Amino acid sequence: MKKNNPLHPFASKKDARMAFDQSAAARVVAQFNFNRRYKRSASEKKAYKPGNIGPSVIATAIKNAYGRILSRRERKQIAERTGQPVQKFYARG
Repeated sequence: MKKNNPLHPFASKKDARMAFDQSAAARVVAQFNFNRRYKRSASEKKAYKPGNIGPSVIATAIKNAYGRILSRRERKQIAERTGQPVQKFYARG
């Protein structure tokens, strides 16, 4: 093979194989860098541990003013048992 032939730019099969291996390695590195570029950096905030915050000031004030806050399901169950509807905490006079 001639060096100047445009159809065969490599002087030997060894040179062609080396160029192929280098291009494959360059493609792998480029793909790695492309995928790595868009990942988020690690967060600096401390991880939340359940149960360490406690009730808010507002929730505590409502509980002190109106007693236990019942869910709709709990209010319906009590109403079925007692026969009297249970008002929502904010509906009390």
